[in-house]
Amino acid sequence: MRHAYLIAAAAVAALVVAVPLASGDPPLAPTITSPSVGNAVKPTLTGTAPAGSTVTLYADKCPGPVDGTAMADGSGNFQILSLTPVKADAKTTFYARAMVGADTSACSAPFVYTEDSKPPAAPTVKSGPPNPTASQSATFTFSDTDAVAGYVCNLDGTPSDCGSSGSQSYSGLGEGVHTFSVSAVDAAGNQSASSSDYKWTIDLTPPPKPALQDVPTNPSGSGSATFSFIDGEDPHVSYVCRLDGSSAGCTSPQSYNGLNDGSHTFSVVAVDAVGNASDAQTYKWTIDQATGLVTITEKPPLLTNSTSASFSFSTGKPGSSFECSLDGAAFNACASPQLYSDLGNGAHTFSVRAVSLGNKGPATSYSWTVDTIPPHTTITSAPPSSSNSAEATFEFVSSEAASSFVCSFNSGGFTPCTSPATYSGLGDGSYTFRVEAVDPAGNADPSAASYTWQISGVGPVTKDLKPPTNVTRLRRNVGYGRLQLRWVKPRDTDYDHIGVYVTTSPKTPPRKLVYSGKSQSYTDRHFKNGQYYRYLIVSYDHAKNASGGTPASVGPSALMLAPRNGAALGTVPTFQWAPVRGASFYNVQLYTHGRKVLSAWPRKARQLLTRSWSYRGHRYSLRRGVYVWYVWPGFGPRTKSRYGQLLGYASFRVR
Repeated sequence: MRHAYLIAAAAVAALVVAVPLASGDPPLAPTITSPSVGNAVKPTLTGTAPAGSTVTLYADKCPGPVDGTAMADGSGNFQILSLTPVKADAKTTFYARAMVGADTSACSAPFVYTEDSKPPAAPTVKSGPPNPTASQSATFTFSDTDAVAGYVCNLDGTPSDCGSSGSQSYSGLGEGVHTFSVSAVDAAGNQSASSSDYKWTIDLTPPPKPALQDVPTNPSGSGSATFSFIDGEDPHVSYVCRLDGSSAGCTSPQSYNGLNDGSHTFSVVAVDAVGNASDAQTYKWTIDQATGLVTITEKPPLLTNSTSASFSFSTGKPGSSFECSLDGAAFNACASPQLYSDLGNGAHTFSVRAVSLGNKGPATSYSWTVDTIPPHTTITSAPPSSSNSAEATFEFVSSEAASSFVCSFNSGGFTPCTSPATYSGLGDGSYTFRVEAVDPAGNADPSAASYTWQISGVGPVTKDLKPPTNVTRLRRNVGYGRLQLRWVKPRDTDYDHIGVYVTTSPKTPPRKLVYSGKSQSYTDRHFKNGQYYRYLIVSYDHAKNASGGTPASVGPSALMLAPRNGAALGTVPTFQWAPVRGASFYNVQLYTHGRKVLSAWPRKARQLLTRSWSYRGHRYSLRRGVYVWYVWPGFGPRTKSRYGQLLGYASFRVR
């Protein structure tokens, strides 16, 4: 900023015209035109005097001790360096006289110079762009408690003069993190320290297209439709749903009722925190409630690690029967609910159609994928086996795309993590890092990738690495479509929170996080009774250390009361199960050697099995071997075939 004041002084000097002196007249007195404020203790004073004259500078009085001399140039301009340091932060009065030959001018008018080498205070940034933002422009306002002449702004390491208005704007900024700071410059040219950094992120990248997890069947015989969706890469987005041209903000699941017959289109868009919108995920389907279309009311998730699948379905046309097909096989007579087991890995498609008076309606299909293959985890980067660093960083990958990860350090339990994972505050000793990948179906790598290394020469550990103790007195309460786990939290003084993990595969450990918080219970209101669950309740301390965890298992036979799963019987059993509130009837199915041999519809939660019985024109008798029985609750009139999810199944052996 100081160069601005020097230029101004030069401009004043340029206005003074050197006037020739008449012979014998005393020369004109000089004029000192320097800036009156400066930060030099030996200032250089400038001014005008008769051309070619010798100018003498005095401090405090004139005449007095000479403080410097200089020769005025042909235009009458002079520049003199003061020989005597002026007092810091004080005013000093200077005078000058001009000498032409033997003639000396009178003293100049007094010139007061104020020395100011104290920088002003650092400015305060009062406002800036929101963080994050999708705008490529940014405006900042700032001020200083001291009197200043201007400001120097710094954007991403590049300084620039930003005037004295206390405001600076930028445009055309790129995506990413930006840093702004500003310093003040006073009239003496002193520059302050910079303000605190103002950092913000410009986000121009829209979130990924949402994934549809649940959609109505196509075609559908129902005037209602429910969609569930998720943005797997950004869980903090909001959503806008659109149905047949009408859009509104929404959350998952989104339901619609009273829809008319015909073609419909649903779409959903994810919107991030700064307003970037994803591409639309679209689903089209047809509603036909008049011609006996089948509606599938119970089905497996789109991606599952369960090798069995239960389907419930119905039609609005009374007196209809059904035909089912799995994976393109021929249609065969079937009834709701329909069960499939021992399914292989890969994509599967279930189709069902209604048959009325010999007329076969259009098929309703549902496709899903079974994935029981766990991913493989590989550590791609790790510290050297012998290290002298108190910090360690690991990078790792999964053999399956879209996998998540859990990490364990030393004797601690597993906790969610991302690559790279960094640990600091380590001391001398031996350490072990483990990591497991968890694929989108919930399968976890059963053999964690592990790495052990030694640290020496850094001293003792400075970070708490001791895991907390586990929860105690773990209890479970299983109901229809509902599970509750209760526990007593550990007594550790640094206890922080609980994490509940689950797996639905008996082959992999529970690594899918379903709850994190400080409660002493967890309730799953979307519990599938006919599925295997294994839970792990892990406690965490303030340093994020994890305990080994307390396990709990819930099998698909939890509500099957008699005969108990795995029982060996010598008599004809009576099936008993936990009653379901609101159920008006039940469907009991019995299988042996993979073949269904019985389907019954009792009104109460029990069914007596006789020694022999008839089913679909065949006569069966209870023989030695293994049997598996299943139960579904039904609601409303039995003719409506409105079934809930599978209540459970159990096996028994006849001796």
